[in-house]
Amino acid sequence: MRHALVFLLLALSPSLFAAAGKPDVLVVIADQWSPRYTGWDNKEVRTPHMDRIAAEGMVFDACYATSPVCMPSRVSLLTGLYPHNGGHGLWGNGARYYPAPEDAPMFLDIQRAGFTTAQIGKTHWSAGPAWQERFKNSGTFFKALGLDHVADISGPPDSVKGRDPYKEHLQQRGLLQAVADDLHGRYISGEFEPRASVVKPEDYHDVFTTGLAVDWIAKQPKDKPLCLVVSLHSPHPPLDAPGDYAAMFDPEKLTLPASVPERYLREGRAMDHAKTKRMLANYLGKLALVDDCVAKLVEALKARGTWDGALVAITSDHGEMMGAHGYLTKGRFYEESARVPLVLRWPGQVKTGRSKAPVQMMDVYPTLVEAIGGEVTPGRFAKSLLPIATGRKDRIRPIAISEIGDKAPLRMMARDERFKYWADEEREFLFDLETDPLEQNDLSELSEHRDTLNRMREKLLTHLRSTQTNLSAGYKSKVQRLREAAAKK
Repeated sequence: MRHALVFLLLALSPSLFAAAGKPDVLVVIADQWSPRYTGWDNKEVRTPHMDRIAAEGMVFDACYATSPVCMPSRVSLLTGLYPHNGGHGLWGNGARYYPAPEDAPMFLDIQRAGFTTAQIGKTHWSAGPAWQERFKNSGTFFKALGLDHVADISGPPDSVKGRDPYKEHLQQRGLLQAVADDLHGRYISGEFEPRASVVKPEDYHDVFTTGLAVDWIAKQPKDKPLCLVVSLHSPHPPLDAPGDYAAMFDPEKLTLPASVPERYLREGRAMDHAKTKRMLANYLGKLALVDDCVAKLVEALKARGTWDGALVAITSDHGEMMGAHGYLTKGRFYEESARVPLVLRWPGQVKTGRSKAPVQMMDVYPTLVEAIGGEVTPGRFAKSLLPIATGRKDRIRPIAISEIGDKAPLRMMARDERFKYWADEEREFLFDLETDPLEQNDLSELSEHRDTLNRMREKLLTHLRSTQTNLSAGYKSKVQRLREAAAKK
């Protein structure tokens, strides 16, 4: 009788999943979100819903993408591997690449723990038709990755060719040609030109993506927990915030960090503070739209009855320079590009507060698996954040790294709790992030910092020696195997 009552309560009250150790899981990935522009650190940013989630959880102030560009960072999350590992190997956005399912087990590990899995929005794990060499269609590819449902929306279309749910939506609304023409023109003339989208917010790609996610949540059975990854395209350029979002911020009232030069040349144009502020205003408008999308996802989980115990991670694949050091876009090791926001919220389990421990964005993968009682596939170098988030440890690794390159020598960065070091094709850099958070004073050539430079080099070398894929792991010689077999008889 008692067992029957417990079963009935679980069936009637999905929120009890959390009490049973099976919370609904929501991961939100924004694209090209600079850590300089989070509502919990910057009062000019308007993200009240994400700010509330951050206040209910832990903010990781030293989280780094394993690579400061889209594809390798996203593949690291899926695989739990660094770009320098076998099974990953992508050091930049690839023209012909896909992750082999046996090397990309995040969703499989979650699925095996009893969860329904889905990713809605931008995947960007593969480029070109490379997966067709092994899989007959994208559906079989996604199924092999452990996904029960996928709506792959690559982003705003600059062509009427191809098919995805968002393009079909625009076509049905008679908007596809106008959107494709507008975006094609932006990419040709400069994607950082701030100008409102040609569609209203209700037809904007991130709002459409969020609507698909809300609908999917509503259709899921309440007797089984879910893990949903919602991957939005904003605030990634083009700077085309729609409707009121495009006019939400007054550029003249915005401030720029001291690391943005008064004048610099980018994308063939002379830039100054006034132009950068206009770009930033549109960028922040797109970020405000992301925040409203998050609010809709929260409401969907509240309607499902699982929000109070839901495990939530909010992050980005990489950042955006937005004029810092005279650069736009990403691909660099400065904080604006390589570091990303990361919030982890799980009421009753994750402590509220902030951590300065060096972590990687890909650490979200084993964190989710550990939280839901699953097992992480062996051979991963991502580490669970729960020891930090629950207060058991101060840190889980000595350094975080980032790496990128399409020719030798490949570029690598290391960040410990205070210093950041990197080497590119020409020279080395060293910054003291404690005293110089805007990275304006390079210490690499100062004699008084030679020991620190050598120490950071050694930390990076040790890290590389400790994170190599080892196909000989677990090997037993023939003699040892024969002896073990004989001992069992």
